[in-house]
Amino acid sequence: MKTLRLIIATTILMTLATAASAGGFGLPSQDNGLGFGNLTSFSGIRLNWSDREVEMVRGLNITIGPPRDNHRAHYSGITLNLIGHEAASTTGLVLSGIGIGNGDMRGISVGGIGIGANQMDGIGLAGLGIGADDLNGIFVGGLGIGANDVAGLVVGGLGVGADDISGVALGGLGVGGNDIAGIAVGGLGVGGDRMQGIGVGGLGVGGNDMDGIYLGGLGVGGDNLTGIFAGGLGVGGDNMTGLFLGGLGVGGDNMTGAFVSSVIGGDQID
Repeated sequence: MKTLRLIIATTILMTLATAASAGGFGLPSQDNGLGFGNLTSFSGIRLNWSDREVEMVRGLNITIGPPRDNHRAHYSGITLNLIGHEAASTTGLVLSGIGIGNGDMRGISVGGIGIGANQMDGIGLAGLGIGADDLNGIFVGGLGIGANDVAGLVVGGLGVGADDISGVALGGLGVGGNDIAGIAVGGLGVGGDRMQGIGVGGLGVGGNDMDGIYLGGLGVGGDNLTGIFAGGLGVGGDNMTGLFLGGLGVGGDNMTGAFVSSVIGGDQID
């Protein structure tokens, strides 16, 4: 049985290598059905050693070797790559043993090491990290996630960083961004320029404009604070409106609301 499997596997590899060197062939035609080799435009089941200069593949695509000059390719369906995947756009399910480099991705993407793309919509999982211009959906990076705009649920083993974050962001060490709207949780801390929603930092939370509920293991600080804020040691800000809880102290320039702490200080307190 093992000998038979070895013969079958060797035959498949030899067929793929031969087809790749010859440009490929398909059954019943060069355009659809069952294809072997680098058929650049094909629909059906396609087996190839290494994709290069592909135009469009629809259906099930299985590739063993790394892609070459394949950045203009378009895939839809199920794409399985042992070493890597490169394309202008991919729609459907793509699994790559090493990594994925893509323009636009819609569907489910899994990269053994990492994923890089312009636009990603759907679900993305990467062993190390995910980097993209725009992320919409659910994304998990073993080490971290970095993007311009993030909407949905993002989880980074070490951290999450983006310009704009909307939804839920969880970072093993921290979460940082310019505009954060939703829920942000960082093992050490959470920081942003403008923050709306709920923020929890193991050590602290800091930002310029903060509106919502924010909890910091040691403290919470910002310029303009509106909502409910609690810091293990203290809470501080310039303009503060709402409920503030500080283990040791609460202080600010202009303070309006309720304050609970052993020490409360400010220039103007209402």
